Amino acid sequence: MKIRARYLHALESMTNVVVGYAINLVLVYSILHFLGFNIALKDNATMGVIIAIFAFMRGYTIRRMFNRIVNRVYK
Repeated sequence: MKIRARYLHALESMTNVVVGYAINLVLVYSILHFLGFNIALKDNATMGVIIAIFAFMRGYTIRRMFNRIVNRVYK
């Protein structure tokens, strides 16, 4: 059974959003707790960099996983 590419892309996007939300929720809570909830501009920037790094790794990993699925289905 072949799955249309657009449905796989939609599923990839939804997976990316759900996984990203869960990771960011845990990271933000952990970082804010670690920092004592007193956040300065520098702390906000640092937290943003940390979240951006994890978001990049998440996006890259999910994209590679879905590329493998698409390659298996359509080749």
